[in-house]
Amino acid sequence: MSVDGKSSITLMKTLQTSTEVYSICPYDVNRFIVGTGGDRRHARIIGLNGQESDIHSLTFPDKMYGADDCHCTYLPSDGVLAVTYFREHTVRLYQIGTGTSRTVKDVRIQNPEGICGAQGRVFVACRGTNTVVEMTVQGEIVKCHDVGMVWPITISVTQDYGHMVVAEYVWGDTSIKLFKMEYA
Repeated sequence: MSVDGKSSITLMKTLQTSTEVYSICPYDVNRFIVGTGGDRRHARIIGLNGQESDIHSLTFPDKMYGADDCHCTYLPSDGVLAVTYFREHTVRLYQIGTGTSRTVKDVRIQNPEGICGAQGRVFVACRGTNTVVEMTVQGEIVKCHDVGMVWPITISVTQDYGHMVVAEYVWGDTSIKLFKMEYA
């Protein structure tokens, strides 16, 4: 992975939020979905203008989670918001629009944290099993990837579904691993 010398970022503004934010992903051109902590709304929408809103079609479990307990990702082509629940060892798949949800609980999902999605698949970094679980947006577990890490914590998959990048939480370890994904 590389970035050419012409790339730059410029701070446009700083947005103050009403809740702690532990994950962020694009929702549409002008808004993001964020995973929250210390809030009964486990995910919220925040616009580039700073306006916050609930995802009205969704009903989250009526429970407040602490710091770093809920991470989320949104798959716009499927209309699915996937949320990890660290202490409950589950992933919930919410269908935005219909408001339906599906809970995925499996022995392979232990302390799920980082989450991302691409092309109808959801990838979950599981600290309790030291693996990355790959599932469909319907909640079917397709594969459990051994990534050779103590605590995989953050994950990203390229939109073409060809590469996966995973970082782990180990004091003093500043490495990330890049994986080529091949499917028969």
